[in-house]
Amino acid sequence: MKLKSIPQRLGYILGAQWTRDLSWTIFTILLARHSPGTLGQIMLALSYGYLVKTAADVGLNDFLLSSFARRGSQARKLLGEVSWFKLVLLVAALVLAWLVTGWQGYDWNLRLIVLCIAAGFGLDGVSDSFFALCQARGRQDVEMRVRIPAALFGIGYGIVCVLLEAPTLAIAAFKPLESVLLMAFALKALGRNPLSRFGWAQFRDLLFQLRTGLIFTGMAGCAMLYNKLNVFFLKKYGGDAAVGGYSVAWETVEGLSTLVSGALLGKVIFPLLARTWEEDKAEFTRLAGQTAKSLWAAALPIIFLIYVESDRFLTLVYGAQYALSVQAQQLLTPCVATAFLHNLAAYAMISMHRHRLLFAFYLSGLVVNVLCCCLLVPWSPLEGAALSLTITKVWVAIFTVGFFQATVRPMRLGQWLILTGTGCLAFCLWHGLGTLPVRREIAELAGLIPLVTLFWFWRPPSIFDRNQG
Repeated sequence: MKLKSIPQRLGYILGAQWTRDLSWTIFTILLARHSPGTLGQIMLALSYGYLVKTAADVGLNDFLLSSFARRGSQARKLLGEVSWFKLVLLVAALVLAWLVTGWQGYDWNLRLIVLCIAAGFGLDGVSDSFFALCQARGRQDVEMRVRIPAALFGIGYGIVCVLLEAPTLAIAAFKPLESVLLMAFALKALGRNPLSRFGWAQFRDLLFQLRTGLIFTGMAGCAMLYNKLNVFFLKKYGGDAAVGGYSVAWETVEGLSTLVSGALLGKVIFPLLARTWEEDKAEFTRLAGQTAKSLWAAALPIIFLIYVESDRFLTLVYGAQYALSVQAQQLLTPCVATAFLHNLAAYAMISMHRHRLLFAFYLSGLVVNVLCCCLLVPWSPLEGAALSLTITKVWVAIFTVGFFQATVRPMRLGQWLILTGTGCLAFCLWHGLGTLPVRREIAELAGLIPLVTLFWFWRPPSIFDRNQG
């Protein structure tokens, strides 16, 4: 199994993701400067949208990737069965979202905003089945050609609405527009409608196959809940503006986390791990070890830069009214490392068929998150919301990365010592020079140098060596 195709596949994914991320960044900056309250309403609706997508998607994409990657799988038949199943769940999830927003006492306008955005995310969950097929077959180029135009049309519409100071409900229509286009382009690329042939026999067959997939449903539900529950608590105790302040703090961390966990790990490395575990255990260990080493080296300088430059970055990009979000963003920085390493460990566990144990780890994280939200958010809404998420992610990562290290042993003791020593050296240089009468940039540069040096020696090309078989 060759690794030389990884950069090409990753390039396709990043092309699509960076196009959307750039458009989304422009959209959120304009929205944040337009009104913290409007930003808060959109971000609250996005949180509901992610939950609806999780309900519609039922956590089956990892299951589909594993199924599609196996030789002899009836991919198109399974794609149609899962798509129908997801559409039924989407309708049920939207009804539930409407009832929950009424129970929370939201006004009609906010409830419609939530429903509009949630419907778009739910459709994304349906179309993700097609993209799972693309990833399993190594056709990330097809995914790129579908995602880019849909994102440009949808988010471009949202940007125009913000510039024209349109009502929030009109702005929220960007998401269903993007999602409908995404599904239409995916159907065109597939060349046939996977929903055209489905009956009770196929439904029974699908339920039989989903016995294992339901574990993935539980994992996805736990992960999405502990990622978004703090926003609902923050809405209750802090209001729309506080949700907006948290959102700009989380935006940078989430963007970097999604870049690695979604693009590299989820869509490139995971299909390779799933295949190599079945075919070549030695190759599985080598790929996992090389990836873990590089991800650690990449995470440290990113965390350092976000932490020391938050006060400048947030106020420069989003405006002086978000100065109170600085501490929240600093508290969220460990989530970068957990996103990098936890997701690698989780994908490795799925490839090793240890998904039930992984589900137990996720379930414990949800319990910890609920406790943290109940205790910390009422005490200090903005910082409490950030701290609740960070504590939860670190808790889950301790279990998943610990299991990964104990079973696969991707990193040797010497590498752990080098990693720890480099981090301590960076902190001592930054903190030590920071206490002296020197410019802060000098102290920050001194702390960054050992981290960048480590990344240079453990850089990703060591993973993607084209000369390796």
